Amino acid sequence: MWLAALTLLTSFGAAAPDAGAKTSVAASPQMLQWFQTVEQRLMDSIASGDKSVWERIMDPSCVVTSEEGQVMTRQQFLDQLSPLPQGLTGGIAVRDMTVQEFQTFAVVKYLADEWETVFSQKLTTQYRVTDTFRRDSPDWKMVASHSSVVTRDPPPQIVSNTGWPSFVGTYRLLPDGWTFTVELRDGRLYGGRDPTKLRPFIPLTPDAFVLSGSLGEWLFVSPPGEAARIVSIRKFEPLVWTRVGPSGH
Repeated sequence: MWLAALTLLTSFGAAAPDAGAKTSVAASPQMLQWFQTVEQRLMDSIASGDKSVWERIMDPSCVVTSEEGQVMTRQQFLDQLSPLPQGLTGGIAVRDMTVQEFQTFAVVKYLADEWETVFSQKLTTQYRVTDTFRRDSPDWKMVASHSSVVTRDPPPQIVSNTGWPSFVGTYRLLPDGWTFTVELRDGRLYGGRDPTKLRPFIPLTPDAFVLSGSLGEWLFVSPPGEAARIVSIRKFEPLVWTRVGPSGH
Protein backbone atom coordinates (compact mmCIF):
# COMPACT_ATOMS: atom_id res chain seq x y z
CA MET A 1 0.00 0.00 0.00
CA TRP A 2 2.77 2.40 0.96
CA LEU A 3 4.86 1.64 -2.13
CA ALA A 4 1.80 1.99 -4.33
CA ALA A 5 1.15 5.41 -2.82
CA LEU A 6 4.74 6.48 -3.53
CA THR A 7 4.42 5.29 -7.12
CA LEU A 8 1.23 7.29 -7.44
CA LEU A 9 3.07 10.40 -6.26
CA THR A 10 5.76 10.08 -8.91
CA SER A 11 3.09 9.87 -11.60
CA PHE A 12 1.97 13.43 -10.99
CA GLY A 13 5.34 14.92 -10.05
CA ALA A 14 5.65 16.49 -13.51
CA ALA A 15 2.41 18.40 -12.94
CA ALA A 16 3.95 20.61 -10.24
CA PRO A 17 3.35 24.38 -10.57
CA ASP A 18 5.92 26.68 -12.17
CA ALA A 19 9.06 27.35 -10.14
CA GLY A 20 8.07 30.94 -9.53
CA ALA A 21 4.63 30.13 -8.17
CA LYS A 22 4.02 31.57 -4.72
CA THR A 23 0.29 30.98 -4.32
CA SER A 24 -1.45 27.69 -3.68
CA VAL A 25 -3.01 25.69 -6.51
CA ALA A 26 -5.81 23.16 -6.46
CA ALA A 27 -4.47 19.74 -5.55
CA SER A 28 -5.07 17.05 -8.13
CA PRO A 29 -7.28 14.05 -7.30
CA GLN A 30 -4.15 11.90 -7.30
CA MET A 31 -2.45 14.15 -4.75
CA LEU A 32 -5.53 14.19 -2.53
CA GLN A 33 -5.66 10.42 -2.66
CA TRP A 34 -1.95 10.13 -1.83
CA PHE A 35 -2.24 12.33 1.23
CA GLN A 36 -5.48 10.62 2.27
CA THR A 37 -3.72 7.25 2.10
CA VAL A 38 -0.65 8.45 3.95
CA GLU A 39 -2.52 10.27 6.70
CA GLN A 40 -4.83 7.30 7.26
CA ARG A 41 -1.84 4.97 7.56
CA LEU A 42 -0.31 7.34 10.12
CA MET A 43 -3.52 7.36 12.15
CA ASP A 44 -3.85 3.56 11.92
CA SER A 45 -0.33 3.17 13.28
CA ILE A 46 -1.10 5.07 16.49
CA ALA A 47 -3.14 2.29 18.10
CA SER A 48 -0.60 -0.35 17.08
CA GLY A 49 2.41 1.79 17.95
CA ASP A 50 3.97 1.20 14.51
CA LYS A 51 6.85 3.68 14.36
CA SER A 52 7.99 2.66 10.87
CA VAL A 53 5.14 4.49 9.12
CA TRP A 54 6.06 7.74 10.86
CA GLU A 55 9.79 7.26 10.37
CA ARG A 56 9.32 7.07 6.60
CA ILE A 57 7.29 10.28 6.30
CA MET A 58 8.73 12.57 9.00
CA ASP A 59 11.51 14.99 8.07
CA PRO A 60 14.45 14.92 10.53
CA SER A 61 13.51 18.47 11.58
CA CYS A 62 9.80 17.66 12.08
CA VAL A 63 8.08 19.26 15.09
CA VAL A 64 4.83 17.85 16.50
CA THR A 65 2.47 19.92 18.66
CA SER A 66 -0.08 17.76 20.49
CA GLU A 67 -3.67 18.67 21.34
CA GLU A 68 -2.46 19.38 24.90
CA GLY A 69 0.16 21.88 23.72
CA GLN A 70 3.17 19.59 24.12
CA VAL A 71 5.89 20.37 21.55
CA MET A 72 7.97 17.35 20.51
CA THR A 73 10.87 16.75 18.16
CA ARG A 74 10.70 13.85 15.72
CA GLN A 75 12.62 11.61 18.07
CA GLN A 76 10.61 12.58 21.13
CA PHE A 77 7.40 11.80 19.27
CA LEU A 78 8.69 8.43 18.10
CA ASP A 79 9.93 7.56 21.60
CA GLN A 80 6.48 8.06 23.12
CA LEU A 81 4.62 6.20 20.34
CA SER A 82 3.62 2.78 21.68
CA PRO A 83 0.71 0.34 21.32
CA LEU A 84 -2.45 0.94 23.30
CA PRO A 85 -2.19 -0.77 26.71
CA GLN A 86 -4.16 -3.88 27.54
CA GLY A 87 -7.84 -3.10 28.05
CA LEU A 88 -7.90 -0.29 25.47
CA THR A 89 -8.84 -0.47 21.81
CA GLY A 90 -9.44 2.30 19.31
CA GLY A 91 -9.05 3.78 15.88
CA ILE A 92 -8.99 7.09 14.00
CA ALA A 93 -10.69 7.86 10.68
CA VAL A 94 -9.32 10.68 8.49
CA ARG A 95 -12.22 12.78 7.19
CA ASP A 96 -12.84 16.07 5.33
CA MET A 97 -9.29 16.43 4.03
CA THR A 98 -8.13 19.52 2.15
CA VAL A 99 -4.72 20.11 0.55
CA GLN A 100 -3.13 23.47 -0.31
CA GLU A 101 -0.28 22.83 -2.73
CA PHE A 102 2.60 25.28 -3.21
CA GLN A 103 5.80 24.99 -5.23
CA THR A 104 7.91 23.53 -2.44
CA PHE A 105 5.43 22.58 0.26
CA ALA A 106 1.84 21.51 0.95
CA VAL A 107 -0.53 22.17 3.85
CA VAL A 108 -2.85 19.28 4.69
CA LYS A 109 -5.87 19.71 6.95
CA TYR A 110 -8.34 17.08 8.10
CA LEU A 111 -10.69 15.95 10.84
CA ALA A 112 -9.35 13.04 12.90
CA ASP A 113 -12.44 11.16 14.09
CA GLU A 114 -11.33 8.98 17.00
CA TRP A 115 -13.11 6.23 18.87
CA GLU A 116 -11.71 4.44 21.88
CA THR A 117 -12.93 1.72 24.22
CA VAL A 118 -11.46 2.00 27.72
CA PHE A 119 -12.31 -1.14 29.65
CA SER A 120 -15.69 -1.44 27.86
CA GLN A 121 -16.47 2.29 28.09
CA LYS A 122 -16.83 3.91 24.66
CA LEU A 123 -15.26 7.34 24.10
CA THR A 124 -15.33 9.47 20.95
CA THR A 125 -13.21 12.55 20.28
CA GLN A 126 -12.54 14.65 17.20
CA TYR A 127 -9.40 16.63 16.40
CA ARG A 128 -8.51 19.22 13.77
CA VAL A 129 -5.10 18.36 12.37
CA THR A 130 -2.84 20.56 10.24
CA ASP A 131 0.24 18.93 8.71
CA THR A 132 2.88 20.72 6.64
CA PHE A 133 4.96 18.78 4.12
CA ARG A 134 7.99 19.88 2.10
CA ARG A 135 8.50 18.60 -1.42
CA ASP A 136 11.42 16.18 -1.58
CA SER A 137 10.84 15.00 -5.14
CA PRO A 138 9.46 12.54 -5.83
CA ASP A 139 8.56 12.27 -2.15
CA TRP A 140 7.01 14.47 0.54
CA LYS A 141 8.32 14.84 4.07
CA MET A 142 6.31 16.07 7.05
CA VAL A 143 7.98 19.05 8.73
CA ALA A 144 5.26 20.05 11.19
CA SER A 145 2.05 18.67 12.66
CA HIS A 146 -0.43 20.42 14.92
CA SER A 147 -3.58 18.98 16.53
CA SER A 148 -6.41 20.61 18.47
CA VAL A 149 -9.47 19.08 20.10
CA VAL A 150 -12.90 19.88 18.67
CA THR A 151 -14.81 21.05 21.72
CA ARG A 152 -18.35 19.88 22.43
CA ASP A 153 -20.75 19.64 25.35
CA PRO A 154 -20.13 16.64 27.64
CA PRO A 155 -23.03 14.36 28.57
CA PRO A 156 -24.88 15.52 31.71
CA GLN A 157 -24.41 13.47 34.86
CA ILE A 158 -27.21 12.46 37.20
CA VAL A 159 -26.48 14.44 40.38
CA SER A 160 -28.29 15.91 43.35
CA ASN A 161 -29.87 19.30 42.60
CA THR A 162 -30.98 20.16 46.12
CA GLY A 163 -28.40 22.93 46.41
CA TRP A 164 -29.10 24.55 43.07
CA PRO A 165 -31.58 27.19 44.34
CA SER A 166 -28.73 28.67 46.37
CA PHE A 167 -26.71 29.19 43.19
CA VAL A 168 -29.26 31.59 41.69
CA GLY A 169 -28.24 35.24 41.61
CA THR A 170 -26.06 37.85 39.96
CA TYR A 171 -22.27 37.62 40.00
CA ARG A 172 -19.63 40.14 38.99
CA LEU A 173 -15.96 40.29 38.11
CA LEU A 174 -14.92 42.68 40.87
CA PRO A 175 -14.49 45.53 41.25
CA ASP A 176 -16.38 46.80 38.20
CA GLY A 177 -16.29 44.11 35.51
CA TRP A 178 -18.94 42.09 33.68
CA THR A 179 -21.94 40.61 35.44
CA PHE A 180 -23.16 37.02 35.12
CA THR A 181 -26.73 35.90 35.80
CA VAL A 182 -27.73 32.46 37.11
CA GLU A 183 -31.38 31.33 37.00
CA LEU A 184 -33.24 28.13 37.84
CA ARG A 185 -35.91 27.16 35.31
CA ASP A 186 -37.95 23.97 35.54
CA GLY A 187 -35.29 22.28 37.59
CA ARG A 188 -32.38 23.29 35.32
CA LEU A 189 -29.71 25.91 35.90
CA TYR A 190 -29.03 28.56 33.25
CA GLY A 191 -26.35 31.21 33.10
CA GLY A 192 -24.86 33.96 30.97
CA ARG A 193 -23.70 37.56 30.77
CA ASP A 194 -26.79 38.57 28.78
CA PRO A 195 -29.89 37.83 30.92
CA THR A 196 -31.98 37.49 27.73
CA LYS A 197 -29.70 34.82 26.26
CA LEU A 198 -28.92 32.45 29.11
CA ARG A 199 -27.59 28.99 28.25
CA PRO A 200 -28.10 25.76 30.19
CA PHE A 201 -25.52 24.51 32.64
CA ILE A 202 -24.55 20.86 32.11
CA PRO A 203 -23.98 19.19 35.50
CA LEU A 204 -20.81 17.21 36.13
CA THR A 205 -21.19 17.10 39.93
CA PRO A 206 -23.77 18.81 42.20
CA ASP A 207 -21.70 22.03 42.09
CA ALA A 208 -19.53 21.71 38.98
CA PHE A 209 -20.85 22.43 35.49
CA VAL A 210 -20.02 23.14 31.87
CA LEU A 211 -21.90 26.04 30.29
CA SER A 212 -23.37 24.70 27.06
CA GLY A 213 -21.41 25.80 24.00
CA SER A 214 -18.39 27.04 25.94
CA LEU A 215 -15.00 25.72 26.96
CA GLY A 216 -14.13 25.18 30.63
CA GLU A 217 -15.79 24.32 33.93
CA TRP A 218 -17.88 26.44 36.30
CA LEU A 219 -17.47 25.65 40.01
CA PHE A 220 -19.91 27.03 42.58
CA VAL A 221 -18.06 27.62 45.85
CA SER A 222 -20.62 27.29 48.62
CA PRO A 223 -20.08 28.41 52.19
CA PRO A 224 -22.91 27.18 54.46
CA GLY A 225 -26.27 28.25 53.09
CA GLU A 226 -25.20 30.34 50.11
CA ALA A 227 -23.04 30.34 46.98
CA ALA A 228 -20.64 33.22 47.45
CA ARG A 229 -18.76 32.96 44.17
CA ILE A 230 -18.25 31.04 40.96
CA VAL A 231 -14.80 29.93 39.89
CA SER A 232 -14.75 29.66 36.09
CA ILE A 233 -11.84 27.61 34.79
CA ARG A 234 -10.94 29.28 31.49
CA LYS A 235 -8.17 27.46 29.60
CA PHE A 236 -6.80 26.14 32.90
CA GLU A 237 -6.86 29.55 34.60
CA PRO A 238 -9.41 30.49 37.31
CA LEU A 239 -11.68 33.50 36.82
CA VAL A 240 -13.64 34.44 39.96
CA TRP A 241 -17.18 35.81 39.83
CA THR A 242 -18.44 37.20 43.18
CA ARG A 243 -22.12 37.32 44.14
CA VAL A 244 -23.49 40.84 44.07
CA GLY A 245 -27.22 40.13 43.78
CA PRO A 246 -29.75 38.07 45.77
CA SER A 247 -30.20 34.35 45.29
CA GLY A 248 -33.94 34.76 44.80
CA HIS A 249 -35.06 32.00 47.18
